[in-house]
Amino acid sequence: MWREYLRIAVRALSAHRFRSGLTVFSIFVGSFSIVVMSSLAHSGLTSLARDIEQLGGARLIIIMPKKPERVPGAAMLPRGTFSREDVEVMFEKLPHTAGRTAYATFDAVDVRNSAQKVERIDFVGSDAAFFDSLKLVLDRGRLFTDEDSRRQAQVCVVGHKTAEKMFDGHAVGKWLTVDGLRCRVIGQLAKVEHWDVNFGFDWIDFVAMPLNTVAGIRPKARDEAAILLTTTDMKHNDVVKRIANAVLADRHRGIDDYRIWDFSGVMKQFRTIFLVLESIVGLIAGIALLVGGIGVMNMMLVSVTERTREIGIRKTLGASPQAIAQQFLIESTLLAGSGGALGTALGIGATIGANTFIKSVQPVWVSTISYGAVIVAITTSMLVGVAFGYFPARKAAGLDPVEAVRR
Repeated sequence: MWREYLRIAVRALSAHRFRSGLTVFSIFVGSFSIVVMSSLAHSGLTSLARDIEQLGGARLIIIMPKKPERVPGAAMLPRGTFSREDVEVMFEKLPHTAGRTAYATFDAVDVRNSAQKVERIDFVGSDAAFFDSLKLVLDRGRLFTDEDSRRQAQVCVVGHKTAEKMFDGHAVGKWLTVDGLRCRVIGQLAKVEHWDVNFGFDWIDFVAMPLNTVAGIRPKARDEAAILLTTTDMKHNDVVKRIANAVLADRHRGIDDYRIWDFSGVMKQFRTIFLVLESIVGLIAGIALLVGGIGVMNMMLVSVTERTREIGIRKTLGASPQAIAQQFLIESTLLAGSGGALGTALGIGATIGANTFIKSVQPVWVSTISYGAVIVAITTSMLVGVAFGYFPARKAAGLDPVEAVRR
């Protein structure tokens, strides 16, 4: 019987190809939108999450100076600072750390080469561990060392884009004047790609100097420095935070002029937002599927009206109301299912094409297909066929056979 129901459904829908095609297209749009929009949203959010994870992700802890808040006369106290001794004592006592660095970022400054070419470029003062902590890779030359920092050497390291702009890609050994201080370029970094992850400077267009050297031209450079820690495992974050807090509280005499920012909590919130945004995108796309369902119901109601005499004849020959209802439910499900399958298949193809194009522009893009969205698109389109075909099927099953034949 089911095979016969399917054969009748195909014949009935084929009799009105244009109308059936429009109905299938309305479901196609909904399924296509769900797959493409959800997959691209998933790819974008995955790209951002993976980019952060490559830098340390949930293992990152940032300690930044701030204005005191919870001590008497806090409004009159200056913004907190980290002295060299603060940093040295903390680094000496902190366990479970894979990376630790102190660095300060400044607004873009005028940078001039020996040919008097001037560009506005981000400026960073840091210790020698800065490059390793932020996964910055050396391309040519060398990085400055702790010894360079101790003797306030007038040396600098430039980003890939800075080397291209100022020296046509060959910066090592050349001289720059940065914020009024002349320095020799001892190294240039390889090009790195990050998905809008900002640590206070442009990843490929900046000049870095030893923090002590920068302090020579900007006495408050250390006052603006932040401390970046990378733990060996996220489970050690709490221990590291407690020890860092104890050291700073002791050295700052209980004044809360610093803030400890744990990325493990940030990443948990990010994943929650990740799921919410993906659900919202899928819901918005699903509205098109709902509109398609209304089209399915409209077509099936028209079909019931057009085939009233056929329904009456089948009932007089012994067809039960359940058999009539099943016939129309199969037709509506076939319509919606066909549109859903076609939209899902083409949606996967469009997603692959879009991911390939975006990855050619943004190499850190992670190409993914949301298989959850694929399952939802197919399943929902079938359910739409059943749900929106129920009322027309019920109407057909309830027709009086005598009245139906008379029409």
